[in-house]
Amino acid sequence: MSITLNPYLMLLVFITFMLLIYLLNQWLFKPMFAFMDNREDFINREISNTQSHKGDIETIENEITQILSLARKEAAQILDNATKEAKTAYEEKINAKKAENENKFAQAKQEIEEQKSQLYTDLLEQLPIFKTALNAKLKQI
Repeated sequence: MSITLNPYLMLLVFITFMLLIYLLNQWLFKPMFAFMDNREDFINREISNTQSHKGDIETIENEITQILSLARKEAAQILDNATKEAKTAYEEKINAKKAENENKFAQAKQEIEEQKSQLYTDLLEQLPIFKTALNAKLKQI
């Protein structure tokens, strides 16, 4: 068995190899490169869209911060107003209770004065009885 070079076989292998390269180029490499180019273009477009939307995002964030600051101010104002209203209602109730207590105190004082005068008149009426009782006790001593 000897190894010899067969030019027809070599030509057939070469033609088959070239045909394989051509078919791979047509069916595999060109679609794959086209897909990669399309993907790269898509990525670049999305990056540019993202860059253009950054300005929109910043304006929206500024609006959000403004709205939040206004809401905080309104909440503080509402809380302040509610505190003031509660304080005035509290003071009104306290003043009403003070006036009621003062009225009760004045009535009690007047009743005590009336009782005092009644007791004084009762004592004056019973003074002759006390004098006679006292004189009787002193005579016994």
